[in-house]
Parts: sequence; structure tokens; C-alpha cells
Amino acid sequence: MQIKTRPNIVIWIFAGSICFGLSACIEEFEAENITDALAGALVVDARISDQNREHTIFLSRTFSLEAFEPLPEKGAQVGISDELGNRIDFLEITPGAYSTNGAITLEQDKMYTLEVLTIDGVRYTSNEASLPGKVEVKDLRAERRVNGFEKEGIAILVDNEDTSNRPNYFRYEYEETYKIVAPYVNPFDWDEIDYDINDGDGWEVTIASRDELVNVCYGNNKSNDIILASTAVLDANNLDDFEVRFLGSENYAISHRYSILVKQYHHDINAASFFGLLEDFSSIEGIFSNVQTGRLEGNIAVQNSDMAIVFGYFELSSYSEKRIFFEYEDFFPNEPLPPYLTNCATGAPPLYPEGFHITPVPEGGEFIIDGTAGSPLIDGILTGLYAYHADNEDYEEYILREGLGGAAPFFVKPLGCVDCRVFGSIIVPKFWTEE
Repeated sequence: MQIKTRPNIVIWIFAGSICFGLSACIEEFEAENITDALAGALVVDARISDQNREHTIFLSRTFSLEAFEPLPEKGAQVGISDELGNRIDFLEITPGAYSTNGAITLEQDKMYTLEVLTIDGVRYTSNEASLPGKVEVKDLRAERRVNGFEKEGIAILVDNEDTSNRPNYFRYEYEETYKIVAPYVNPFDWDEIDYDINDGDGWEVTIASRDELVNVCYGNNKSNDIILASTAVLDANNLDDFEVRFLGSENYAISHRYSILVKQYHHDINAASFFGLLEDFSSIEGIFSNVQTGRLEGNIAVQNSDMAIVFGYFELSSYSEKRIFFEYEDFFPNEPLPPYLTNCATGAPPLYPEGFHITPVPEGGEFIIDGTAGSPLIDGILTGLYAYHADNEDYEEYILREGLGGAAPFFVKPLGCVDCRVFGSIIVPKFWTEE
């Protein structure tokens, strides 16, 4: 069973009187003690939509500033129950990731509660929540615009439509996929790479024909910001021209063919308030990587412990999505493409370093290398820096004139300039079209 992961909630608190959950509060901590006091709190990332699919809830523990990453919470019992007592269990598939056993569909006319029982016997429950009504993405389009910083580029805009008289609250995510075309196509690749000085060939690098070309790939990025919208202050309950993404004209992702899938989550005012505060508190990238200096209320509380602390939110939302494709030429005809992802300057790293020489062993007919310097060419190939570009026709003449040290048998390019797999995959996405 495959799990689609997303960033876990990671929350650091530094000061202030803090209240989490509508009924779970903790007292004010001194700044010098707060890291230790909150290390080990349970973090719940439970965002469930009305999509008929497998859903996953993530549990982890907060960590101190000295730690490097949150710890997954293992061995918990996780489930969602409706008001009639029907329960959907989430099973731990990988450490800290709890998934349904196949696709599920929640019903809009029911109230649901999240329940978590950790391995240490502490029980956590959420407030009741229900699915908001369905609001479809009516239109998704790209337009050439100048943003508020007087930067020219492409704006990705959303319209939706709702005929009700209630205000609506939305959270957006996106996945973008784009074609990568390596600027240098080469049918040859490195073949033998040999550091054995006693095999008769010395240090050796050879080339051979490639099995497949690797100059066209597909890159992928996901949103890592909290993108919120509301109709509460609008005359109508529809969004019109809401910008979910802006790509500057120099962004390589739009150089050839670009696609974006925009995901719309329609949630209630309580979820909107939580994610709005989370957005305000955010100071570094990542949806749930936040430095927080005040009060952030979730809807999950501890039921049977005075010591346990919980962070997070149980969100139910109705879902809609739309995808578009476009090409650079559609908006910037006859204009130079954005710069490639890396500098593609040509280099000529020597096979043998300057001053290289070997000493024959008196007995056995072998040789030893004087010094400890390695081959700039071999080391660069083995560490993924260099791709073959062309033969150096002056190589043998240089050896006859100067000796082995400093001689470069090949011209090279940075690997990503020839092999686009440095930046993406040669596998064409299933949804991809060229039309």
C-alpha cells in the first residue's frame, strides 16, 4: 500500500501564555524552560476531505532545539467516529502514518470525532466536525501579469461558484509539473572508471554509447505555503480572480511546457481561523514548520492526563480540483527562454593531478603512486559532478610535451546540463499531454 506523505506538524513555542484546544490550556512557561517543557508533546496532522480515497493521519512528537527532526508516534490507536458510534479505523502503515484500509467516503450530514489512544495510555479527542457543502472550482487559468513588486510573470487564477448565502472559507494547495530539456544532448556516457594503476592502463576513464537519451525530464514541486481565501467580506460568495500562484518570467519551470493541479479545500470558519493563525505565526517554509509567539487554538484535547500536551487540528473539508497546461510561447512569444537550472560552462578536469608521478616496485613488476592526490576527473565523475561532453583532441600532444600531470582527456559539462535526471525524472507522468 502506497502512502502519499505531506509535511508533519512541527511546532516550537518560545514564550507566552498558551492555550491549545478549546478545553486544554497550559500555564505560562519561562523562556529558558519552555523548550524542555514542551518537548515530547503529541502533534496531530489530521486533514480529511470528502474524496473517495484512502486517507492518512500523521502523528509525531515535538522536539527540542537540539534535536534535528520530530519523532513519529508509533503504536497508537487512531479512528474517526460518527454520532451513531460507527468507527473508521486508521492503521499504522509506516512509523507515525496511520491510513484507512482502502478508500472511504464521509457523509455531509454527519458529525465526526477524531480519537487517538497513544501507547502510553493517553487519550485524545477532537471536537465534533462535519463536512461543509460542495463548492466546485469553476475555472482555473493562467494570465500574463505584473505583480505587486513590479515583476512580470504568469499568475495562476481560480474562480469558484456557490449559490448559497453563507460565507465560504477555502484552503488551497497545488502540485506543479514541468518539462525539463537539458541544453546539451550527448549519446555517450562514462563507461569504465578505474583507479587501478597496475592493470596496464593506469588510471582509466572510457566512454560508451548511452542506452537511452536523458535530455527530456519532468520536474515536480508542491506548495509549501498556507494559501487561504474567504468570501466573508465579499458581496458574493464566489471567488473571482483569486491568485494561488505567481511564476516570474525568469522561472525555468515555465520554459517549455508547464502544468499545475490546484486543489481546493472548502472548510468551516473554525478551520479557517486555525490556519489563518498558523499562517500568521509562520516564519520559515513548510506548511507546519512554525515559530510561534502567542496563542494557537486547535480542536483536539487531552482527556485523561494532566501532564500531556497536544497540538494540531482535525479538519474536514469538501474537495475540488482542476488542472491546466501552458507553454512559455503562449505568453512570451519570440522571447528568450528563462535561464537553465544550472550554469553549463565547459570544464577540462585532468585525469592525473599536477605533479603526478609513479614509482615502480623493484620486485613484482608493480607500481606505487607518490602522494595522496586523487584524479580530479575520476573523483568528479564518481561524485556526480561531470558528464561527458567531448574528446580533448590535444590530450596526447599535451602528454608528450608536459607529461601526465594536468592532462585532460575530455571536456565535461556539469552533469545536469546533459542528464536532466539531476532535476527530474525521464518517466512521463500519466496525466501529461502535449496538446
